[in-house]
Amino acid sequence: MVKAIKLIGFQISGHSLFEDGTKFTIQTAGQVTSKTKKRVTAFNDVLTINKTIGLVGINATGKSTLMNIFKGLNDFYLESLSIDQTDLFKSFWPRKDSIEIIGFLASNEGDRYRVETSFNETFNDRDLPVWRISDEKVFHSNVKVPKSRYFEFDGQAPEVHRSKLSDNELRLLSSEDSIFRIYNQTANVYEVLSTVPITDRNVVQSFSDETPTELLEYLDNSIDYLKYQVDEDNNTIGYKLKFKNSERQITVADFNDIGKYVSSGTVKGITLFFEFLTALRSGATLLVDEIELHVNKQIVRDFIGFFTDPRVNVNKSTLIYSSHYIELTDDLKRKDEEYVLTRNKETEVHRMNEENIRTELKNSDIFGSNALNGTAPSYERLRKLRQTIIEHNSPQVRKVSSTSKKNRGERGE
Repeated sequence: MVKAIKLIGFQISGHSLFEDGTKFTIQTAGQVTSKTKKRVTAFNDVLTINKTIGLVGINATGKSTLMNIFKGLNDFYLESLSIDQTDLFKSFWPRKDSIEIIGFLASNEGDRYRVETSFNETFNDRDLPVWRISDEKVFHSNVKVPKSRYFEFDGQAPEVHRSKLSDNELRLLSSEDSIFRIYNQTANVYEVLSTVPITDRNVVQSFSDETPTELLEYLDNSIDYLKYQVDEDNNTIGYKLKFKNSERQITVADFNDIGKYVSSGTVKGITLFFEFLTALRSGATLLVDEIELHVNKQIVRDFIGFFTDPRVNVNKSTLIYSSHYIELTDDLKRKDEEYVLTRNKETEVHRMNEENIRTELKNSDIFGSNALNGTAPSYERLRKLRQTIIEHNSPQVRKVSSTSKKNRGERGE
């Protein structure tokens, strides 16, 4: 077995959106029963991880930001990228001028790591924000401990402490780089793939020379084939589409033009499927924002099912998705698979296994009933919005509006 390291989760403080101590992890919590064992993966001899994680919350609670931070930390710790090369740069909004992160990482051989990183925001001579690392500690062990204390290192000194590095060692390390890169130089890493940047658009990925016939049959059985033209560098430069009831072959240079001939759901399904397949092949953690967007709800359920099927998910992959389709969370059979984000002054991230909620309630009922105080739109805000509409519909406002239109017309606007 080749040693490989995976980001398991993080804890964040100092972010202006989230309450201090907010924790997000794919590590399982609680017992793994015979009914739910197919929904978790034994990552190593002790650690088990969820195969699916669902994030739900009303608008502007920070679901996308939470996923961007997860992706950014993976690239920062495991892909050896500097802060400004990761999603951290656009996702770090400090309450004052610093953000504290505790990163939880593990290897498939039983190594466990806790990385404590202090990020400080400064400004350059053009008054643009610049993030630097003021301090960093790495705790590491491969001694077995109970799963409940897996990332605890009580009384143990850090294996590497940034402030104690020699001048020669610091010269090789930028103030924007993590010292954890010394660990992944001798091990492979599990990727984190993200579709968050393309939530509202489709970016085609080529399946070599042709979209699998089985996928087309599943999404739209009127399509005969969708083939790709690639250049010498394997970049896709054209697309050929043909329907079963037609002799005509449609050729386009831009994948988005395929949307003129097939439904947006089919286009989105092709895009999503490639990301799912890539993650399942490599054992990656896949982040999908608004997973139901433009896609039939049953197709979404079927795609999510790939991750929970032990015959399909053999490489220890995890799917993290957000959704406004609350009923989707009823498919989550373990309480530790669901995170609910609520916002008052700051966003609180609730993991459902930690909440004292009646167990007989469906997840969608818990959300809809506002049991966590912040999952339903405010009635008072709705009342004010309704009053605004009433005022805008008053005869006086309509008269002013009509006069304004007339004046604009006379001026030729």
